[in-house]
Amino acid sequence: MKALRLRIVTVLVGAGVLWSPGAAQALAAQGTGYAYCGVDRASGLGVMAARSVPCGAALDVAAAYTKGRAAEVHAAGSRWVCRERQGDPDPYQSCADVRSGDRVVTLVS
Repeated sequence: MKALRLRIVTVLVGAGVLWSPGAAQALAAQGTGYAYCGVDRASGLGVMAARSVPCGAALDVAAAYTKGRAAEVHAAGSRWVCRERQGDPDPYQSCADVRSGDRVVTLVS
């Protein structure tokens, strides 16, 4: 039951449905594969990073994306492709390193 609950909550947070810094930190602590990195200063969106992305890099990517909302940003020494994705029901933003598909930064409200 715990694994099912964790999977459901992970999907909800990834979709931007459930968000609070406390919830994000709790999920990160439970081994979801994402770390809570903080809040993007310009947008107020929460920043989550795949474990392969250092939080400093994730915050740099989030700042570059929210500054111009460009589909492609250069940050943390890499090129990232960003886009809005439709969650259930709320959309969220996701940026992926073009060189490595497992390097993902997600911005949630």
